[in-house]
Order: sequence, then C-alpha cells, then structure tokens
Amino acid sequence: MSFHHTSTSVVHALADDLGTHRPHQRICNGSALDPRLLRIVDFIDIHLGECDLDERMIRDAFALSRPTLYRLFQPQGGVARYIRTRRLWLAHRHLDRDPGCSVTWLLYEVGFASERQFQRAFLAHFGMSPATWRQCCRRRAQALQPERAHRPLRKKVAPAHILHAGAGPLPGDA
Repeated sequence: MSFHHTSTSVVHALADDLGTHRPHQRICNGSALDPRLLRIVDFIDIHLGECDLDERMIRDAFALSRPTLYRLFQPQGGVARYIRTRRLWLAHRHLDRDPGCSVTWLLYEVGFASERQFQRAFLAHFGMSPATWRQCCRRRAQALQPERAHRPLRKKVAPAHILHAGAGPLPGDA
C-alpha cells in the first residue's frame, strides 16, 4: 500500500511538472476542443503510472464508444500513442532530474509493462536508449557541480580583492 502511494506521488509530481494543470496546451491544435477530451486527458494523467491504463479503461470511465474515443484522439495520433508519449516524457524528465535512479524502477513507475517495450519506445522517440540519456544527464549534473567540490582543500587566505587592493585589476578581470 505504501509502494502504491509512493509511485502515485512520483507520477503525479512528474506529470504536474509537465503541465497537467494546463491540458488544453498539450493537445490544442488551434481548433476548438471537445470538453470531453480535456477531462479524458486529466484522467490519463491521474492514471499514467498504471500499466492497465488503455483505451478500454478510458472508454469504461467515460462511457464512450471506441470510434468516438478514437475520433477525439485522432489529431494526437491516437489514444495509445498519446498515453505512450506522455509516459516517455515523464521518464525522460525524471531521468533528467534524477540521473541516479534505476531505469527498471522508472519504467514500471511511469506505467510501462516491460523493459523491452520501454527501451524500444524510448529509443524510437528520443533517438537514444534510456541508459544513454541517463549517462548524458549524469555527465551534465557532474559538470554543473562547483569546481570547489573537486579541488583539494587549501589553507584559508585573505580574499583576492584584499590582497590585491590598489594593485590594479586581477588577471582575467575586464
């Protein structure tokens, strides 16, 4: 029970970060939107971490026929594609924020049923594997670390502006 609560909160936090509070901006193609579509998109974001989220679950929740649901999501390439794309962006964003997380843990967290399915979809969508993306994120995170963290400790000395007071600009100053 605690695991389900944790996974739901991670998915919700990531989904919020991607803008779930503005569903019309994610699916708007310049035309008027069917109000049902906005409610369905919210429903998808709420259930995104569940492996069994599919068109049948959505049809049952909204009492829609299959053709109606498919027509609503036709501009997005279909309902399955929309769900998969949302899951991929959640995984991409999470790896960017936490490059130390396990890819296996993450794929289940965002609702993929198998590692192979996740790997193939990620590679097709982003042009690199999740592990490669994670390595890029790790390198970037390490590069952003202050240089001081990598330097050996030195004795404390007076700040440079005090030592060079009246001696003109420091080397590298403009």
